[in-house]
Amino acid sequence: MKTNRITAMFLLIGAFMLFVSAAYAGNGEGTDKTLSPYFFIKSDDPETDRLPLKSTSAKVNIAGVIADVIVTQVYKNEGRKPLEAIYVFPASTKAAVYAMKMTIGERVIVADIRKRDDARKAYEQAKQDGKSASLLEQQRPNVFQMNVANILPGDVITVELKYTELLVPDRGMYEFAYPTVVGPRYSNRPAEGAPASEKWISNPFLRQGELPTYNFDISIRLAAGLPIKEIACSSHKVNIDYDGPNNAAVRLDSAEKSGGNRDFTLRYRLAGGKIESGLLLFEGKDENFFLLMLQPQKRVSENQIPP
Repeated sequence: MKTNRITAMFLLIGAFMLFVSAAYAGNGEGTDKTLSPYFFIKSDDPETDRLPLKSTSAKVNIAGVIADVIVTQVYKNEGRKPLEAIYVFPASTKAAVYAMKMTIGERVIVADIRKRDDARKAYEQAKQDGKSASLLEQQRPNVFQMNVANILPGDVITVELKYTELLVPDRGMYEFAYPTVVGPRYSNRPAEGAPASEKWISNPFLRQGELPTYNFDISIRLAAGLPIKEIACSSHKVNIDYDGPNNAAVRLDSAEKSGGNRDFTLRYRLAGGKIESGLLLFEGKDENFFLLMLQPQKRVSENQIPP
């Protein structure tokens, strides 16, 4: 009988999260957030047609303090020329990309992590051979970009991006934000002499509140590990179904089909009237995992303090 190894991960929500919050606050937490992924066309030709986004959807699984996000976006080359484009994902320092796949027509391209120089050589060779190639690079510590060559007229591109993100509570409130609005980027260097790490700054953007030209959908499954006190979405109309005190499913209301013109924000708070603990179990292919969560109560009276 085969025995699976069990890997344990303990999170003390009180002390651990206080430490994490302080660390991020020192690194400019106000600007450290995940932004919307987008395509940037590599061309100086003013007649080059755009590569419009047709739809975007996100499936989110939140387990304890970790959000696992699967983003699916569909684009189409509606122009008359083959395109070379860059797919850019500006993530926060609390996020980590672990998979990316592109489907262009009948061709499927899966991101392969290699040394940067080797990956660049393979990409340039595939591009010269007229193949649909892609290259995933990390230009900044939290900015990933994938170069895609030979996108033919009429090609439909489906991008599947997978990443995880740490959710750090602020005064007991957890927040998950999914960015839908591509904002303008700024650099303190002129574009002409900017290094590669700065050139991703130049990109198209959608202003907050503008009517989007694509369909938007998002669903969230929350396994908090502890009793949920409240859930609220201030940005969109959602439907919330509870499955016991610790679990909930959140789905975008059908009336929000065009809700991609503002970022999606979900906030929730856990019950904190007493010391709480919860255990989440995960079955893997070769290993099993569990996440133990301990949360102290919000306030402690003197008679509760042991002598």
